[in-house]
Amino acid sequence: MIRRMDTGHSPNLSDSFMAVARRIRRSHMTALEPFGLNPSQSRAMHVLARERESVRLRDLAEHLRIVARSATDIVDSLEAAELVTRAPDPSDRRAVLVELTDAGRALLDRVDEARRQVSADMFDGLEPAERTELDRLLHKIAGSD
Repeated sequence: MIRRMDTGHSPNLSDSFMAVARRIRRSHMTALEPFGLNPSQSRAMHVLARERESVRLRDLAEHLRIVARSATDIVDSLEAAELVTRAPDPSDRRAVLVELTDAGRALLDRVDEARRQVSADMFDGLEPAERTELDRLLHKIAGSD
């Protein structure tokens, strides 16, 4: 016999959470449009920005959890826009290194500001204590507590 444990929370909690996640995703996609970026390009630029040195294309693909060919397509588009540079890896001639350009970093700063504004607008209806508590709960759920 399977016993169902009463967890004391609404069966619609997951649905509500997913609705908020979809709203955030749509808002962030809309915020990216003026910059000519899609979410995959933005994610790639964020990975590159976190690194102090150039990143191997293969490692970028792993960070993004995509196949190398898809990472190549993303880097191709970013390179065409002069947001990243690509160079051979001096320690492995078969590998390619990718790095943000100064223009890429400047654009990413503007993208991040637009995303912060979207988030501020979305969560503006919450009191400061509610925002703090929501942040705490989300970190707990994500397992980073």
